[in-house]
Order: sequence, then structure tokens, then C-alpha cells
Amino acid sequence: MLETDRLKFKPLNSKYEKDLEKLFCKNHLVMKTALKGRVFTKNEFKKILKEDFIKSETDQVGFWCLTSGSEDRLIGITGLLKCNYLNRDNYEFGFILDDNNWGKGLATEIGQFWLDYAKNEMNLTELIATVSPENIRSRKVLEKLKMEYVSEFELSERGNRLIFRKSL
Repeated sequence: MLETDRLKFKPLNSKYEKDLEKLFCKNHLVMKTALKGRVFTKNEFKKILKEDFIKSETDQVGFWCLTSGSEDRLIGITGLLKCNYLNRDNYEFGFILDDNNWGKGLATEIGQFWLDYAKNEMNLTELIATVSPENIRSRKVLEKLKMEYVSEFELSERGNRLIFRKSL
């Protein structure tokens, strides 16, 4: 199982689906700067669960359910996704935390985990992260992780994004 000092990364499990649906489909505050820049429809939510979530602990690419280490309570998602933002194949890490868990240093902990994992377990030489220009908190996390701002670009399904990179 993947974990940090305070968090556990778990494959999709039916017991998390209700909380995931609440996060993706009802939490306007969180979703306005994540993924599509808005809450998901029920069909979009079902599609992302089916296509993009980790189903087995042996998988590496996709979204993990993020739980607090001390209890088995869903607090968000995180994961690695394949990308090609810099005209080369690469991996992007990301996280979405329920707003009740903002300001606790969890995003920095998640980011450092993925930087270490990408280098030590996947032997990657670079890792990418993207963020909505309006998401000041996440931008500060990426800067704290010493990630380098590269450019701003637009993704048809996600809107404007700032791209950051770090050599590992």
C-alpha cells in the first residue's frame, strides 16, 4: 500500500463512492479549480470512476482514493497520469482534497511523496504538475516543492492551466 506519515492511498472501493460523488458532483468550491473547473454530472462521474481510478494496488497510473492514516475516511484523491504537455511523454501528479482538509500541509506531503516515488520507484527523471491559475494554494504548494514554472496553456476539457516541472 502506498502511504505517507498521515495518509493512505487506496484503490477504488465501493465504500468510498458516496463520498467521491459528493466531492466531484456537489463540492463547487473544490471543483471550480480542479479537473473540468466545475462539478461533474452523474454520467461524467461514473465515467471517471470506470476509466481513471486505480482498481488494484499493483496499478501505478490513475487516481487513488486518499484516506486519513488514522481512520479509513476519504479525504480526497491523488494520482499519477500520463501526459504530453511539453511535446514529450511524461507523468503528471495531482491531488484534490476536500476543503475540510485544506491548510494542514497535506498537499505538500502528497507532492513530496509523488516526487520521491517517481524518482525512486519509477526511475523517472522529471515530473509534471498542472494547476488552474486561480488556485493560489496549489500554486504555492508546487513552489514549496521547488517545482519550476514552465508556461500557461489551455486544455479543451480543463481550461487554462499553469504547468510546473521538476527534474528528479
